[in-house]
Amino acid sequence: MPNKVIPIITEGETDGCIVDAFEEAFYSERLSFTGVASGGDITLYKIHPENFRGLSGAGITGKVRTLIKQEIERRHEFRERDVIAVALLMDLDGAFIPDSQIFEGIELKYRADSIETNRVKEIRLRHREKKVRVSELVDNCSELKIGSKMVPFRAFYMSRNLEHALWDIADNLTGNAGKNRKRELSLAFIEKCESDPNYFKDLITSDAVLHGCSEYRNSWLWAFEGLHSLQRGSNVGLLPSELGFTWPDEC
Repeated sequence: MPNKVIPIITEGETDGCIVDAFEEAFYSERLSFTGVASGGDITLYKIHPENFRGLSGAGITGKVRTLIKQEIERRHEFRERDVIAVALLMDLDGAFIPDSQIFEGIELKYRADSIETNRVKEIRLRHREKKVRVSELVDNCSELKIGSKMVPFRAFYMSRNLEHALWDIADNLTGNAGKNRKRELSLAFIEKCESDPNYFKDLITSDAVLHGCSEYRNSWLWAFEGLHSLQRGSNVGLLPSELGFTWPDEC
């Protein structure tokens, strides 16, 4: 049973490839990363409570604690005292763009500089709510109580989403075909990380993804600026330093 565990809260199952990539990169460091799927964007729990009915606890932090407890009870692979840090991973989905760049359309489409949707009011509400919750996380939440101790807790993003950040795919992958494509990409990504231990580190810390941001708050300022939350980017490369360890020189 591992005694240095970092749970990473994800929106869905395919995001688990990030967890696997960290596990591979830090294999020699005796750190264990475990993915915990929340079943949706947990920053939107107030406007979509139906997605999180099984999660008790106040606010995002309370729900994250419940998720971790449920994972421990379900898998019996680690204990609360083994948790040394917690990360929350989310897609941005254009949440920080101006309302003026959200237009009426036939269906939801993400473009490089705008969003088209047949639910303009709902998307604008979604964005306002996400801005509030993310700002709370970044400005006021740096620790989380797990069991009897406080551990580092940080939120990280994929922009516009996982596929965009990792593979520069800006198209919407929807429906059964989209799900299958996401699964294929995730599996191929894990295989690439296994065959080339430095691949993940080099990608996720590259200027194309991290945009030269070396500080956590600055990485979020980049995401909030202009149309960046529609564009390719991620601050996941800062996860090790923010949670109290460093990337190995050679993964």
